[in-house]
Amino acid sequence: MDKKIGIIGSGGWGIALSIIFNKLKYIVHLWEPLKENYEILVKKRENVNYFKGVKIPKKVIISNSLEEVVNDSEILIIVVRSSFFRTTIENLKNIYKNQYVIIGTKGLEFQTGKRMSEIFSEYIKTDNFVVLSGPTIAREIVKGYPTAAVMASKNFGISEYLQRIISCENFRIYSSTDIIGVEIGGAFKNIVAIGAGIIDGLKLGINTKSSYITRGLNEMIKIGTFLGGEEKTFRGLSGIGDLITTSFSKYSRNRSFGEAIVKVGKEKYLKEAKMVIEGIPTTKAFYELSKKFKIELPITEAIYRIIYENSDLKEEIKKLMLRELKRE
Repeated sequence: MDKKIGIIGSGGWGIALSIIFNKLKYIVHLWEPLKENYEILVKKRENVNYFKGVKIPKKVIISNSLEEVVNDSEILIIVVRSSFFRTTIENLKNIYKNQYVIIGTKGLEFQTGKRMSEIFSEYIKTDNFVVLSGPTIAREIVKGYPTAAVMASKNFGISEYLQRIISCENFRIYSSTDIIGVEIGGAFKNIVAIGAGIIDGLKLGINTKSSYITRGLNEMIKIGTFLGGEEKTFRGLSGIGDLITTSFSKYSRNRSFGEAIVKVGKEKYLKEAKMVIEGIPTTKAFYELSKKFKIELPITEAIYRIIYENSDLKEEIKKLMLRELKRE
């Protein structure tokens, strides 16, 4: 019998997953919360704001009703943006049917610093969920390029089961029990990617960018292990893997935002962009966590000052280069 998959969120990641599961011959429901966006999706079979040029397969059922999607699905995949995650889970709470849930939303809630699985668990008391993360640029997935990701759960049996369900020729899933590490890596890499974009915009070269990304990984490990993640996770797909992809890909929103800060200015880019830059609130969340727990994160602090205090780019680079010398 065909698996019934409900995808909650119709951005690029949600559409990419709908294409994968449609190819696997699963019955796929795709949820779009906004009525006007839903009508465009049904009419054009395309998200013209977030994923222009990529068609949603005809067999994918597009719905504006969260209850309808939940009732018709055995597995739910949540891929809404992080700022909309809590509201979505609040709405899901009373209609949830104890299905397996895959949390594919990356980021922290900037008001609280909470991970997505923590928010989920506030409203829905179940261990039937996993978190999914890794180097998953949606536009490359829909082109059929081989992609790998990691899925973490408290219950290793659940992650292994879902691993088998969604893995295929072009989408390979690894399993893990380190929920914290997988989520922290998937969120923190966006901060580093913004700085990588700034380096691209300033044309500072590969030496600079490679050194910067390496030190960014060090900060990821430092804050991530403090918060309870395992160091080996940050050296895997959801850590360095996602970090490299997001820092180099031309499709990366966060890297592109960093480059745009240099080329057109932050305010102009944000005014014209029709997409969410997850790294902006994520930077604030991790900056506040670093201050709360007195953890030194110089790159995070620099990106925070650039975004929220309009600090001079070259001055911030100078500060990083002239910090007290130390062992690696």
